[in-house]
Amino acid sequence: ELARWRHWSGWMVLGLALLMALAALATARTVLAPDRSINAVAAFVSLLGWHALMLLLWLLGLGWSAFGGGRGLASFSLGRVALAGAARLPVDRGPHALTLLRAGADVLQRARLWPWLTGALSHAIWALAFVVVLALLMFGFAFHAYRLTWETTILSAGFFQGFVQFTGALPALLGFPVPDAAAVQRVGNAGVRAWQEAASQREWAWWLIGCVTAYGLLPRGLLALLSWWRWRAGQSQLGQIDMADPYVQRLVHRLDALEPPPQVIDPERPFIPQELPTPIGVPGADGSLAVIGFELPPEIAWPVAGLPAGSLPAQRLAGSARERQNAIGQLAAARPQSLLLVLHAPSSPDRGIARFLREAARQAGRAALLLVTAGEPITESAGRRWHDWLGAEELGQVALLDSAAAAADWIASAHD
Repeated sequence: ELARWRHWSGWMVLGLALLMALAALATARTVLAPDRSINAVAAFVSLLGWHALMLLLWLLGLGWSAFGGGRGLASFSLGRVALAGAARLPVDRGPHALTLLRAGADVLQRARLWPWLTGALSHAIWALAFVVVLALLMFGFAFHAYRLTWETTILSAGFFQGFVQFTGALPALLGFPVPDAAAVQRVGNAGVRAWQEAASQREWAWWLIGCVTAYGLLPRGLLALLSWWRWRAGQSQLGQIDMADPYVQRLVHRLDALEPPPQVIDPERPFIPQELPTPIGVPGADGSLAVIGFELPPEIAWPVAGLPAGSLPAQRLAGSARERQNAIGQLAAARPQSLLLVLHAPSSPDRGIARFLREAARQAGRAALLLVTAGEPITESAGRRWHDWLGAEELGQVALLDSAAAAADWIASAHD
């Protein structure tokens, strides 16, 4: 959800920037007369007035947040609108998008980072909007003949002279031309004659462009960089959790309560050494043999080549409980003299094999394990593993064989 939020927030920033630029230009065009004369002061207020009001609200919200006043006026920013819009977009939105927005805002507010995050986005939107405005102003003034004038009913010419000089101070420091008092006087209510003075009109055009740059683009760009730097610097605080905080402790206890207590479902029982059980009664006829393949992989052929046929049909068990019970029942009925259990050498011995071996060996006179592979030779480590396992399980009476020839010799030795 955070990744989706970051992705769509960028598009929301671009969309809001374009929307604000078009809104500012549309407002400015309302002061455009049919003869392409522009009220300069009205255009100044239209292009920068809403920006100044929103900037003042953001500064008030920043100050209010610094004194612990919550999100406050910082919520009335384009950054807040961008984040909320990204969270509410229906594209790939999860069920917890709005919860994440509210919870994230609360966390950032406690860390006093919320105004900086929303400020970085808001100032970036305004900076992009002013870039678009300046580009369109430059294009319009470059290819159309506009006349910038001022008109009034109750104000004096001195007011407009002071206004132009005051607002043009910062643009003048940046190198933009500013109309002097005489130029202001010439384009007053009689400004219809000033269209013939192209040089004078260029000063007015550059004054308006300079004011938008100095009072719009420049502060928004600098504040966007400052907010972004402060946001990046403060992100390290979010990874530091005070575990001694009582509120954090309550959360930890609540989360722990949601988890079931850990339980061992297959405990390791303490090993009690057992001797190989003595067969019940007397084994069957001399030379009787039972051969059982236990949990052999499919690639091993069955029956194993080189082994003599047993008195019982050779069995291959997959390891299910029913198969084991049936095999033990057949062994108990036949009571063979010898039991040969065929196992896969690379496999690891486990308790299931040990349990079956003890039960099956109890029904025969003697037992042996034959290790087989799918064709490759049995490694020394595999043979040592099975040998050590027989010793650890106290099954030393069970012979360990590593080839069909050795198994045949062991079967033949039943008469000895």
